[in-house]
Amino acid sequence: MFNILVDGRVWSRNAAGITTFLKGVLMEWARQRTDDKFLVLLPKGMDNTVELPPIPDNIQLLDYSRRFPRRLPNIIILQCLVPWLCRVRHIDIYYTPLSHLPFGIPSRVKTVVTVHDVVNIEMSHTMSWTNKLANKYCFGRAVRKADILWANSNYTRSKIDSYFPDRSCRQVFVGDAADRSLFYPRTLSEAQRSAVRSRYGIRQRFLLFVGTLEPRKNLKFLLSIIPKLYVEHGIQLVVVGGRGWKNSGVKTIVDHPDFPKDSTIFCGYITNAELADLYCTADCFVSAALMEGFGMPQLEALMCGCPVVTADNTAMTEIATGKDGAFLVEGYQPEKWQSVILQVLAEHPAVNQRQLADYDWQTILHRFITMNYEL
Repeated sequence: MFNILVDGRVWSRNAAGITTFLKGVLMEWARQRTDDKFLVLLPKGMDNTVELPPIPDNIQLLDYSRRFPRRLPNIIILQCLVPWLCRVRHIDIYYTPLSHLPFGIPSRVKTVVTVHDVVNIEMSHTMSWTNKLANKYCFGRAVRKADILWANSNYTRSKIDSYFPDRSCRQVFVGDAADRSLFYPRTLSEAQRSAVRSRYGIRQRFLLFVGTLEPRKNLKFLLSIIPKLYVEHGIQLVVVGGRGWKNSGVKTIVDHPDFPKDSTIFCGYITNAELADLYCTADCFVSAALMEGFGMPQLEALMCGCPVVTADNTAMTEIATGKDGAFLVEGYQPEKWQSVILQVLAEHPAVNQRQLADYDWQTILHRFITMNYEL
């Protein structure tokens, strides 16, 4: 039996990739280790937009939102609370889905750190100054000091090996998955598809993009190819995702007088259940990202039976290679992307769900526990 303290700060904001990752890891970890006690630290409370299944009895939420000023950064609140909680709650393991370890954690406490990407190293110019500052002082230290490192992809593991050869943890665990209770193939009637399209104002065949609006997602490239697809072939682009940093270039493009306004629909943040409906209705998912540590939207789309066209780089190559219904595009030549998209829409390729079997939380957590519980 272990007492496990969990950094739950990502549940204090709209659900995004890391939030989804933490939910999948924690729920399955708690189900498989019923004798362990999980204390989830919420420095700013729980965002009511975060969708959670019934929480197992061995998970306790620690809400400290009324103990600290709302504007105080999470990193400072965790620095105050984590070492103290480790002592008073007799913590055995500290787990964080973010690459940050507060100072002062007792040496007897084993630390588990997840690394999702190395964007802060390889694409630091695309990040906000606050993210640059936090990563400068936190990221490298956490990776070097962690007792157990968990990467979301083999690509990310290779980057850890490249940038941090002197770390304490030699063997990096790899695993990530999508929520199979939400993302699975379903046959929607035409009336159901029409209802989904009507909800978002979609009138024609459409491509789906999912991701926070930040530079590395390269949405500007998709916006550059959609006018021709819309004008000549009646194809719309539906964009799902909250605003990130440095996204003013997107606004400049769509506000231009020559940009066909009806070609692109911005949905903002939507629930995962609503997202699953879009995956099952879309003609194709598309991503032209410059870098991904994993490629969760690509996986979710495939698990829903939606064909995928994605950039042939970083972890996206790992997700799509050898998968029926997934197409990789090298480089960023507009004509090449338009050609592949039109081919996919004409052929309606099927997705082979058996090829996605390894992306399952039950299997992943079983491997993690088997490998790492000799603490």
